[in-house]
Amino acid sequence: MLVAIEIVATPEGEAPLWVREAWVGVRLPLMQSEPKRIRTTGVVTGPRSWIGQIGAMLLGRSRFMHGYLVESHAAIFLLNERRPDAAAWWRTETRFEEAGRVFVFDSAACKPFV
Repeated sequence: MLVAIEIVATPEGEAPLWVREAWVGVRLPLMQSEPKRIRTTGVVTGPRSWIGQIGAMLLGRSRFMHGYLVESHAAIFLLNERRPDAAAWWRTETRFEEAGRVFVFDSAACKPFV
């Protein structure tokens, strides 16, 4: 059963390039063992509430991504060990350190670990 991924290429997303590049080399624990097709919104321009996410979906402001789900608080903690500056960006510019938030890392940027 797959339990972790390593980020091996710059992931897709709205975060600045240097922040996305900082993920390369980080190993992350998974919430689910298989990649999923998930509806996503941007980490910068996306809505900040569940109601807003529903609105984004209805208004066509979301997209589907095939990727791995990672609890964002744990991911930012692990990123901080390698790149505190990139982790600080997530803490100050987004709400992804809040409990219950999830990152979706696109499959093409990930290497699975058993």
